[in-house]
Amino acid sequence: MRIRRARLMRSVRPLNPLVLVVSAVNEKEMNDFIVEWVLPYYLKILHGNYVYLKSSEQEAFNQEVKKALSTLNEAAVNRLLSAAGWREQITGSWFCGLKGWNQFADQIGKALVASQVGFAGQGYCFALACFTDETSVGYLTQYLDIYLPRIDCYYDQDWAMPALIWIDRQKNTNHSSRYLVSEGLWEKFVEDKLKGSDVWRLENIENRFWRVMEYCRVHFIMAKAA
Repeated sequence: MRIRRARLMRSVRPLNPLVLVVSAVNEKEMNDFIVEWVLPYYLKILHGNYVYLKSSEQEAFNQEVKKALSTLNEAAVNRLLSAAGWREQITGSWFCGLKGWNQFADQIGKALVASQVGFAGQGYCFALACFTDETSVGYLTQYLDIYLPRIDCYYDQDWAMPALIWIDRQKNTNHSSRYLVSEGLWEKFVEDKLKGSDVWRLENIENRFWRVMEYCRVHFIMAKAA
């Protein structure tokens, strides 16, 4: 018994003070990063809430976003997209869309298809719609092929579908039509969800997405070009 206790005592080493200092510094740096790049934005980005803010709140939000866009770099976006939380991911992908940084399209598209974090898919779909290219179409159709047949999964189908329609309207293509035919995947997916609710009605979903895209076009994308 004495031997065992002696061995146990020898195996316990005091924590290195340097490790504690580095850990505290890293934690503070991460907190500062979240305060700068996530907290001011994610709740307003969620569900496109910035569209429904009061005019004074929209003006404050617009100023914050414009300031962020002027200093945002790819390293910060990559850090946001690579984080484990949906708040960082939705914010990073949304900024990525505003910037038109389609070099992140594969990272965003793969994360959308994986659908491992709730709410983040809204930002992914927004970004892919902003990129408006064949890579975006590929990921959106892959997502819809997987998750529309899963009628029990309330994921981000209501963002992926209008994002694909948006791209079709901008590019004069027809990728979304195969989902929207009578008795097609979209109709089957929303059939049970439309009972007693209009939330999943296609025209309502499209209208929300159009308002989100148009708001950003007017206040951030066109303003940046000017």
